[in-house]
Amino acid sequence: MDRYLVKTDCINCYAREQCFVQRIKQVDEFLNLRKNHITYRKGETIVKEGTRVTEILYVIEGLVKVYIEGPERNIIIKLLTSHDFIGLTSLFGDDTFYFSASALRETKVCSIERQSIKNLITQCCEFSRELSSWYCENYNIMLTKCLNLGLRQLHGKLANTLLYLNREKFKTADLFEYITRKDLAELSGIAMENVVRILSEFNNDKIIELKGKKIEIKDLERLKIISHMG
Repeated sequence: MDRYLVKTDCINCYAREQCFVQRIKQVDEFLNLRKNHITYRKGETIVKEGTRVTEILYVIEGLVKVYIEGPERNIIIKLLTSHDFIGLTSLFGDDTFYFSASALRETKVCSIERQSIKNLITQCCEFSRELSSWYCENYNIMLTKCLNLGLRQLHGKLANTLLYLNREKFKTADLFEYITRKDLAELSGIAMENVVRILSEFNNDKIIELKGKKIEIKDLERLKIISHMG
């Protein structure tokens, strides 16, 4: 096992200044609670579909893919970076992971007892508002994913994926250093050979520019039209 673990609390955490705990300083019980920092190597599974949720994971740094495993291929639901959570949907529902998550690069997470997060929601209005915002954002991501998989054609599916990867939260993540063409296929719900073919077409049409593994959007408006038209 490649991962390693460090026990800490919020008071002594090196990542505290960038963490959500900056907005909950008044809840001393949570800040003093012991937590685990776990480092996962590239390719290592962080959570496995079908297992029980006992802790909520907060991504300190790194890049994570969240996916559903299929008989022939996986579907990547979303990507996570710093300040994202894993497992929040279990707080007031079934305590089972309905997805898997793995590290696309070395990733550090903070493992927090599930019940302590539930307690924090009732004690801290700021945190409750943050979680509400998180749920709204992820609900919209799920709706878009359903639309992408069910209604869009191949070009529209890949265009939508490229727009998703162009979001501000991914701008500093050097995504294409870690995302493969197979990952693009699983994000889009299409075969990898179609990803390669359509990327070449977009490149020839000067909608994008291919620079090795990197994909740079050159004509954002045309890409949006292709995504919208499906």
